[in-house]
Amino acid sequence: MSRTRDVPLLRIPNTMMPSRSVLLSSLLACLFVGACSKPAPPTSVNLRKTFRTQLKVEPTQRIPAPMPPKELFELVRYPSPLGSNAAYVTPVREGAKRPAVVWIHGGMDFGLDDFAWTPSPRSNDQSARAFREAGLVLMLPSLRGSDDNPGAREYFLGEVDDVVAAIDFVAQRPDVDPARIYVAGHSTGGTVALMAAVLSPRLKGAYVFGPVHDVSEYAAYVPLLGQARGSELWMRNPVSYVEHLRVPTQVIEGSDHGNMDAFEPLRVAAKGAPLSFLAVPGATHFSVLAPVTELLAKRLMEAKADAPAVVLTDAEARQAVAAEAE
Repeated sequence: MSRTRDVPLLRIPNTMMPSRSVLLSSLLACLFVGACSKPAPPTSVNLRKTFRTQLKVEPTQRIPAPMPPKELFELVRYPSPLGSNAAYVTPVREGAKRPAVVWIHGGMDFGLDDFAWTPSPRSNDQSARAFREAGLVLMLPSLRGSDDNPGAREYFLGEVDDVVAAIDFVAQRPDVDPARIYVAGHSTGGTVALMAAVLSPRLKGAYVFGPVHDVSEYAAYVPLLGQARGSELWMRNPVSYVEHLRVPTQVIEGSDHGNMDAFEPLRVAAKGAPLSFLAVPGATHFSVLAPVTELLAKRLMEAKADAPAVVLTDAEARQAVAAEAE
């Protein structure tokens, strides 16, 4: 039986019937319009615009970030999707416009503290000091649910949008060259930075140290992530995003110990997107940071706005790590 309602057959006189050429033209027009009006296939990039997560952790307290040394950083507020977030950023300087790096540190609390200026051992320097010491503008944004920022912690979902907002904020600085803005991060911060690179086309490049391809690997530290299934997990995983990269992005990890197992899943998921990989012998997930961020900072400071994005080579990374051991 037909699923449509039965209707009486209407007979049309031959004089009212359109010609075959008219019918063919109409059919082709319908096919063309139908193809043009077909909605885009769902992707992580467009689905996240309306996705509302049910997995959140409200902070137990909201405490403002400590004041930094004024000669190194200013404590500012940047507009984010949920309101106003805190950030440390190097003071504005007169003179020529400079490149800028938005750095996302590791750990599960994306807040701010004295790690940004307290000397760290070179075996584990997550401060990103190399960028400011080389003369770049450095921004360290605090993300939702941390410090006194609004919102709850969503762990690798809304935090990505906050990083994109931080990138837009630093681009407005009078001393920043908007054609030389980069995002970078380490470990969990590298995972967030990798997805932010997909969502922020204004970037010149991205450099992510030791990210994972699947955030359920962090479940031992955040039990909430062990509960993520289906879309709740898919929308948080870098492998769901990297094929949409348009910004040259380099994944960097110490090959002696770290998240090297993420390389191949990310490579496969990228499907030809501008994602490259650098495994650094003689370094670990942590010891890779000091020598390679210093190398990267030097290269970024020297790079011209109209030159291709900097891609660190195996040879220069090996040299930087070897010099560290001398």
